[in-house]
Amino acid sequence: MLSGCESLERAGALNSARALWSGPRALPWAMLMIGGSIGIIAPAVAKQFSAWPFVLALLIFGMPHGAADWVVQARLTGEKLFTRQLVGFAEYFGLMLACTLFLVWQPGVFALLFLGLTIFHFGMTDATALRIDADGAFARWSFVLGRGLLLLATVFATSPEAAWAPFAQISDAFAWKRETMWMPDLMHLQKLSWLGIIAGAGFAIAGAIARWRRGRRCKAGLELIEHTLVAMLAVFADPLFAVGMFFLGVHAYRHTRRLACTRLVLEPSSAPAGFVRRLVRVHGISLPLMVPTVLCLIPICWLLGPFSAHTLAVACIVFYMITTLPHHLLGLRLPRPDLAPII
Repeated sequence: MLSGCESLERAGALNSARALWSGPRALPWAMLMIGGSIGIIAPAVAKQFSAWPFVLALLIFGMPHGAADWVVQARLTGEKLFTRQLVGFAEYFGLMLACTLFLVWQPGVFALLFLGLTIFHFGMTDATALRIDADGAFARWSFVLGRGLLLLATVFATSPEAAWAPFAQISDAFAWKRETMWMPDLMHLQKLSWLGIIAGAGFAIAGAIARWRRGRRCKAGLELIEHTLVAMLAVFADPLFAVGMFFLGVHAYRHTRRLACTRLVLEPSSAPAGFVRRLVRVHGISLPLMVPTVLCLIPICWLLGPFSAHTLAVACIVFYMITTLPHHLLGLRLPRPDLAPII
């Protein structure tokens, strides 16, 4: 009798052409191509609607994939009672508090640390989604660094002022003592980002070569294409729009997809058979944290200034700055997916 993981391998053993359209690349590639095309053909449109990917992510994939953490933590520990779940989540809340205090104390330093963590967080999620983890540490970490750097270093190298603008707004709104806070020099940050692009391209190519040498030639080629799509989005689109499109259509979708393919997260006794229904279920289990999250966004928006889509997007970034570290650490504890996508 096949185990859950063996069943996944057999049911999910898609050939390369089929995997392109029904696997973990379909929606991400569509979003990357749409975002890149808008950036090339209508850059003014990308700038005008730069905040909207983050706004949409409040309801679809983005905020829900993190808000599911309460239930994910409870399922990992097997706790049923609310009081025990609350105690189990204390470390998560503690890290959020520590990040909040750091943000208020030195927002510029904290923003750079957040961006560094995001490089790893985005890259590791993609590496797991594309099953690069199984090809050895070199292939995995080369892909991780290549992916994160080609997105974030590129937006800061090509548009440093626009890329830093949300963090400057956050710093002005949340700094406890502005006269003592440190802020990076954007010219130096831009130069460092160009080095990041070179390093990211080198890591991306090295990771693809490592997979090629393991006999995964088609997948190595697909990864280089995806790296190129990410870089093109970052080069041609407004930075906030580019990162928002990646966050919504690539990172958050792939993490939600992973949760939807993990039986433990959905409860074995009631996990829906259909993949789309399981995606909806993940959004459902996010509700316990979604409600307080929305309540938290209200004062954050108030501190940032007049309410608008842009203000809401920056408020979301504030919340992600506070929650990404505990969210990332919890994600490291997730078991291997054991339900095959059914789409």
